[in-house]
Amino acid sequence: MADNAFRPEDNGAYIGPGVTFKGEISGPEKIVVEGIVEGDITAGSLHIGPNGSVKGNVVATEADVEGTLSSNVEIKDFLLLRSTGRVEGQIRCGDFQVERGAVLAGDFAAGSGEGRKAKAEAGADAAKPAPKPADVPAAKSDDASAGAEAEPSAEEVRLEAAE
Repeated sequence: MADNAFRPEDNGAYIGPGVTFKGEISGPEKIVVEGIVEGDITAGSLHIGPNGSVKGNVVATEADVEGTLSSNVEIKDFLLLRSTGRVEGQIRCGDFQVERGAVLAGDFAAGSGEGRKAKAEAGADAAKPAPKPADVPAAKSDDASAGAEAEPSAEEVRLEAAE
C-alpha cells in the first residue's frame, strides 16, 4: 500500500480535489478520494487523501486514510490511519496501524472476525463480577464516590504512538 498514486490502467476510480460525488461507488480495485464522497463505497483498496472526505458505509480490503472517513467502516485486512486522518463511527478492521495525531471516534474493533468474536466472549466472561465472600463485610464509606474511578468520556479517542 506504499504506492498511493492512481494510474488510469488501474481498474478503479479517482475523485479529485474539488469534486463532490453523491451516490454509491463499487470497484474491485483501488478507489482514490481527494474530493468529497457522500455515499457508500465498496473497493479492494481505498485511499483517502489529506483533503478527501467520505461520509457513508465503506467496505474495503484495505484502506489508507489521510483525510476523513465517517459512518460504518469495515476494512477486512489492513487499515492505515495517517497522522492527518480521522475515522468516525462504527469501525471494524483486521489489522491496523495508527500514526501519532490520528483520531478515532466511535466504536472500534480490530482483529479477524473469529478473533473479535472470541475476544468479545472472553471479555463478557471477564466482565462478570466475582462472587463476594459471605464472611467478609463490605467496606462502608461516607462518600459514595470514594475509591471509584471516573470513567473517561468515550466521545473521541486520540491515539498517539510511542516514540
